[in-house]
Amino acid sequence: MKALILAAGRGSNLYPLTETRPKPMIHMCGKPVLQYIIESLREIGVHDIILVVGHEKEKIQDYFRRGDEFKVSISYLEQKNQTGIGDAVLLAKDKFSMGEHFFLVYADIIFQPNIFLAAQMSFNALKAPIATITVAPSTDLYGNVYLDRDVQIARIVEKPHRDTGTSAVGGGNYVLAGVFILSSEFFSILKTVDGDIKRGFDLLIDHNNLFASIFEGEWIDLGYPWNIIDANKLLMKSFTYAHIANGVIFDGSVTIRGPVYIEEGVLLKAGAIINGPCYIGRGSFIGNNVLVREYTSIGSRCTIGYGVELKNCILFDNCKVGRLSFIGDSVLGEGVEIGSGVMTVNNLMTGETVKVKNNGVTIDSHLRKLGSFIGDHAKIGASNTLLPGTVVSSSTYIPHQGSPLE
Repeated sequence: MKALILAAGRGSNLYPLTETRPKPMIHMCGKPVLQYIIESLREIGVHDIILVVGHEKEKIQDYFRRGDEFKVSISYLEQKNQTGIGDAVLLAKDKFSMGEHFFLVYADIIFQPNIFLAAQMSFNALKAPIATITVAPSTDLYGNVYLDRDVQIARIVEKPHRDTGTSAVGGGNYVLAGVFILSSEFFSILKTVDGDIKRGFDLLIDHNNLFASIFEGEWIDLGYPWNIIDANKLLMKSFTYAHIANGVIFDGSVTIRGPVYIEEGVLLKAGAIINGPCYIGRGSFIGNNVLVREYTSIGSRCTIGYGVELKNCILFDNCKVGRLSFIGDSVLGEGVEIGSGVMTVNNLMTGETVKVKNNGVTIDSHLRKLGSFIGDHAKIGASNTLLPGTVVSSSTYIPHQGSPLE
């Protein structure tokens, strides 16, 4: 079976991290999201991958190329204009033979365990089109899926309000998980509804021809920047033991606790404390008395200065964090430079949830602890304090704070 993966979207709600990369190339624990998806498909025997690319497509194509390094075969289709999911699917209409079934996958999900195995098992049992559904903390963000008693999907309601009072057999807490197994006949259905994916699914439902595969594992959709932190934490839950590669240098007494993953070429200086689960990428430098707390992911070739504290955060490759800084519940894009004594404040003393202003819209994260989101190659000068929910655009320069000599 082939897989059609939709990776063309801009992911504007993930600003500033998607200013300079497509959403599927968000990195966690040393890999982009799309790599986790491709490797999970390969695990169940899917080796023929079709990627629909668009925004910053070169970053996907340069990384995955033809798929040889990942032991799959990858071909590409380009969606030149952001005209919706259905149009992206229709680009592949000539890639499948009559009656051929295929995986349709959205490239912005992280999951544990393998969500594709559950879908494959459901399809093998039912021999009918499958939509994977799961339980989400808030269906307001995703819409509801309602089931009949025989696990057929009865209807899909897009992002209903809590006060609608709608209900159905099987409850309304299920959401579409971005994984489907469909027949090539679905392309003809999509064409009749002008590429409207929701109406296409509705037609399958009207003909009693869309069944649910209920995924009972953990699932995260990368909708907003703080979901990157959630997804990173989910991935690290699978860390069960310490992995320290050959060539890691301990320059003095270093404390390691729990399941840490440290790549080759990392240098750890005396006094550093590393609490797992966490990840430290290839060639990074961890300075004296650095404290790396749980659920921190440090990319390759990062430099962490004396006395820095990192907590529940993601640093992309080539970041530099100056001495005595605190980075908590935050995401730093590639090549970000943080001066000495910078604080990412991660809670409001009022106890309120943190709100994030992104692309001119203020969104409630529903989190009481949340730091900052800093785009690629931004520079934050020494002694700056970033308040909870701060968003810093790519390549921004914020000067040092201090009193000049008179």
